[in-house]
Amino acid sequence: MNKLSISLCSVALVVLSGCANMPAAKQVTAGNCNVPVSKEESVTLDLIEQQVAEKQYYSALAYLEKAPDSSPRVLRLRAEAQRNTGMLNEAYASYRNLSLSCMAAYGHAGMAKILATRGDIPQAHQQMLKARRLAPSDADIRNDYGFILLAHKDFKAAQREFMTALQLQPGHPVAIRNMVMSLILDGDSRTALRMAKNNGIPSEEFRELLSQANAFKQPTIAGSNIAKQGAPL
Repeated sequence: MNKLSISLCSVALVVLSGCANMPAAKQVTAGNCNVPVSKEESVTLDLIEQQVAEKQYYSALAYLEKAPDSSPRVLRLRAEAQRNTGMLNEAYASYRNLSLSCMAAYGHAGMAKILATRGDIPQAHQQMLKARRLAPSDADIRNDYGFILLAHKDFKAAQREFMTALQLQPGHPVAIRNMVMSLILDGDSRTALRMAKNNGIPSEEFRELLSQANAFKQPTIAGSNIAKQGAPL
């Protein structure tokens, strides 16, 4: 893994919690594509959605075994559960199929997350850019694209994405922390501290963000548990 990919994985663990993992309710309602479903299927998918929101990914996958592959909602829930249980090849295939549906933006965003995890930052950037173009007003996608730019050390462009995310969804907790991180990396720790205080980030967490900013620059953590624990974005 190169320096950028290692940084992306390690910082994501703290400031992104899987990088802008949206609550499942938001994920699903963002693109059901008006596909009619039976009452029984709707109840089942609501249950699976709740399980994904509560990070009960293995249970969600068990219920998804009988779910129809043709449903974009099912594809997205399955992809999220697969990615969060380390089934990256399977998740990538699910996201790719999702990218061919009416929820294409989320398919491209998901592929970008997996590509970034694997260290392929250029391709992750291209996939996330596609997602951004397809869903320019989605706060989570803008935040995730900003984080890719942060990995490329394009701090000003990243900050524009984070600010866009914050205006689209005021108080977005991940975008706020990413904005603070970008300011630290951009050499403006004073503004970063002020923003952290204004948004209720405690001093201890701010110190952790400072530490993560330093780790962002270190290529020596490739084999660390931090780099292995979870997907970015």
